[in-house]
Amino acid sequence: MELVVIVLNKTDLLDEILTLFMRYKIKGATVLDSSGMGHLISNQFPMFSMFAELGEERESNSKTIFTVVKGAEERKEVLSVVESVCGDLSEPDTAIFFSVPVNFTKGIDNENNIEEGF
Repeated sequence: MELVVIVLNKTDLLDEILTLFMRYKIKGATVLDSSGMGHLISNQFPMFSMFAELGEERESNSKTIFTVVKGAEERKEVLSVVESVCGDLSEPDTAIFFSVPVNFTKGIDNENNIEEGF
């Protein structure tokens, strides 16, 4: 299993992504509000705010989507859905997508729990 993390810069695309998740039976996604370090620093230290003003005026928050998938095939499907909405993620100001291995779960699918090293 893997934890897929998507940091969505264009928050207006969130509803479309979640609608496609439902269509493709991608379940159990959690969405959190998030902010980038640059935005937070510019709010804390006024001397850095000039850098924030150089860029386009835009919403300061992102949305971070978490979902657990069973493996590489499901991860590729999630990536395909996200890129169908956001475009090629290697382009700037789209989204960040990564996954990490999940070694243990409880409360997701107890039949498929993985315990390594315990």
